[in-house]
Amino acid sequence: MIRKDAIKIASDMIDDSPIISANGYISRDLFEANDKDTNFYMIGSMGLSSSIGLCVALKNPRKRVYVVDGDGNILMNLGDRKSVV
Repeated sequence: MIRKDAIKIASDMIDDSPIISANGYISRDLFEANDKDTNFYMIGSMGLSSSIGLCVALKNPRKRVYVVDGDGNILMNLGDRKSVV
């Protein structure tokens, strides 16, 4: 499946829940497919979307929070997961 199509399908299934997207093409594709006020585009900060997603989820325990991340972004921030909590 093409990344752009996958992001379009997934974002169409998500209502007004926050979507935090990784830098690069993931954010660009999400913006083009389904831009909304609850999206947070991680432009220029590689590896922090999962950390920010965790913080948003902790502050909004009744909301479902989605994080769209890439393999390179996850590898950039493996050791810092404990410092968020």
